[in-house]
Amino acid sequence: MTLLLLVLPMMRFTSNSSATKQPQKLLSLALLGAVMFGAVSAPAAVTLSHPSQPLIAQLKQAQAAKAKTRLPQMVVRRVKQDLVQRFELRSRDLKVVSFSRETWGDSCLGLAQPNERCAMATVEGWRVEMTNGKENWVYRTDLKAQVIRIETQDPSALPPQVVDRLFETIAKQTRVPASSLRVLESKAATFDGCMGIYEPGRACTRIAISGWKVIVAGDRQQWVYHVSEDASRIAQNATASGSRGEVFTSFIPEGNEPPTPIGDNVVFRLSVSGGLTGSVTDTYLTADGTLYSQTRGPNSPTSGPKVIKRLSQQQLSQFQQVLEQQRVPNMNGLRFFTSAAFADYPTSTVQAMGSTFEYIDIDKEGLPQALQALIQAWEKL
Repeated sequence: MTLLLLVLPMMRFTSNSSATKQPQKLLSLALLGAVMFGAVSAPAAVTLSHPSQPLIAQLKQAQAAKAKTRLPQMVVRRVKQDLVQRFELRSRDLKVVSFSRETWGDSCLGLAQPNERCAMATVEGWRVEMTNGKENWVYRTDLKAQVIRIETQDPSALPPQVVDRLFETIAKQTRVPASSLRVLESKAATFDGCMGIYEPGRACTRIAISGWKVIVAGDRQQWVYHVSEDASRIAQNATASGSRGEVFTSFIPEGNEPPTPIGDNVVFRLSVSGGLTGSVTDTYLTADGTLYSQTRGPNSPTSGPKVIKRLSQQQLSQFQQVLEQQRVPNMNGLRFFTSAAFADYPTSTVQAMGSTFEYIDIDKEGLPQALQALIQAWEKL
């Protein structure tokens, strides 16, 4: 356009000199402007219409990388469907917590079952963590979720439907709102026909019922329940329930059980450990009524038995009745500690009637009633 504007004044100038030469000059100038305009404009048009090849490659790479970091909705749907079917959950309650692109080393996505044959192959896929706000699950899938597997779960983990049914039961029995309850710990267990609840003089069917022992907290108190695998049978362990205040109930960790079991001639053993010296004092009550103690330490030999007293047959029988009445076997495998205790505060370990449990007596009023009664009867001996 600039060149044409320059041509117009030149046309006016030439028109004054000679009318006969005007058509030739006009034609020449027009042709010159067209050539110059084409020479300047053409390269710019080509550049805009055809971006450089490296830029196109970079855009394609960016799009591919973005696709790899976006979890496909069909994968989300398949994982939700499996959770809904497996645990009877509501799909709308499930949300993705995290996901990552992974490469698995076989057709089973690295989660082969016993005796399962898996093809050795490189499988691209996803690792997805889902939650319903109460529990989390981790899944592995291939890229299109045609193969989907849930990672091995802790056998002590409770299925959501079991938790819901347990909370409903506790709410009815205790009148504590189900929304205020929470599971502190759970442990896989196998029960007899009495669901593992000991009652004096009661015979229990010798069957194996798979399930869990569960510790539940709410309203500043705690309960212990025995639950079958499908939650069709739920029994409160009333003996071990009732911790409150600063006292909390938990399972004795694996490997923390006393190294030496008591013999048949021992009715009761109390081991007090801890303190600055690290020594352990064992106090025994034998079947003939002898009450004695001995001390063992990390750097010293075990002391000889020191007889404290000898109980009469009546005193021995009365104490054995306390063990029965307080249903000591129901506390087996549990500990009753308090967060208020110092690190070196003594821990008491009880062994009686084939059971072992632990407690700290800094807050006796926060212990279960049955344990309080047992401690009181022992201290009277």
